[in-house]
Amino acid sequence: MITGSARSMMRRTQERSMQHVCTIEPYIVAEDGTISYGSPSESIPCGFDLVSGSESHGASYDTINETAKLRLPLGTAIGMNDRVTVTMSFGQSVTSRTFQVVALPDSFGPSGQVVDLQEIYS
Repeated sequence: MITGSARSMMRRTQERSMQHVCTIEPYIVAEDGTISYGSPSESIPCGFDLVSGSESHGASYDTINETAKLRLPLGTAIGMNDRVTVTMSFGQSVTSRTFQVVALPDSFGPSGQVVDLQEIYS
């Protein structure tokens, strides 16, 4: 069994290992069906990994061509279709790339959560 102090230490270690910074724009559907995105969140420490390939998710086994995985501290509010913009990598500003959340975690670990992203091309 993991004690409260051990869990806290694991969370602090996990958050210190997040070498990227991102913002999250919440996905909003108005009563009339109009889709928009809310204001970007404050900068959030995160872990960002580009990946390739595809996975099947959900009961219908929809194939999602994921392009990245995003590791976030526990308690970070994020939902399906939210937009994520990575703004810094290893302390350096980067050319912003925007992604959309395509899969949320089925469960959470003691120190963080991981979501799947797909890049948005405009």
